[in-house]
Amino acid sequence: MEIQERIITEAGSLFARYGIRSITMDALAVEMGISKRTIYENFRDKDTLLKEVITFYKMQQLKDANEIIRNSENVVIALFSLLNRMINMMKQVNPVFFQDIKRYHAKIFRELQEEGDFRDHSITRKILSNGTEQGIFRQDLNMEIVNQTLHELFELFSPDSKMTSEGYHRGELFNNIIIPYLRGIATEKGIALIDEQGKINYE
Repeated sequence: MEIQERIITEAGSLFARYGIRSITMDALAVEMGISKRTIYENFRDKDTLLKEVITFYKMQQLKDANEIIRNSENVVIALFSLLNRMINMMKQVNPVFFQDIKRYHAKIFRELQEEGDFRDHSITRKILSNGTEQGIFRQDLNMEIVNQTLHELFELFSPDSKMTSEGYHRGELFNNIIIPYLRGIATEKGIALIDEQGKINYE
C-alpha cells in the first residue's frame, strides 16, 4: 500500500471513530509512526485530506455495491444486502464526525453536497433500472423521482436526523419506512420478493 493510500485509510478510520476535530495532523502522524512532514508532502492541509478520505471511501463503496449487484440473484436481494451494510456502517461512525464536518469544515461540506459525494445516487439508480428490467419495479413510474425520494428517505437515517436523535434504531426505520416505500413501487412479483426477504432484525 502506497503511503498516500495508507494515510487516507488510517485517517478515515480515526475520523470515523473519534470525529474529525480531535484527530490533528500531529495525532495522525504519531498514530501512523510517520512524520507530520510526510503527511503534508501528500496533502496540502486537513481539508484536502478529509475530502480525499470521503472520495476514497465513496469509490470503495461503489466498487463493493457493483460487485453485490452483479453477484445477486435479483435486485431485491442486492438492495437488502446493501441496506444492511449501510446500517452496519452507520453504527460504526461516531455522530461527532458529521457534526465536525458541518461545523469546522463547512466549505468541504458544501462542496461535497454540491458534487453529490455524500451518497452515490448512481447505485440506487442502477438497482431501480435493473429492477424495472427484471419486472420487479413498476414501469409506469418516473424512476428519477423515485430515486430522489429514496435518498430523501435515507436522510432520516443520518445521525443528526430527528428520528435517530429520538432513539429510533435504523433497522426500525428501515422496516417502517423503506420497506413500505419499496412495496409501493414494486410489481406483484417484486412485492413477493420483498416480503420473502422479510425485515431487518435489530436490537
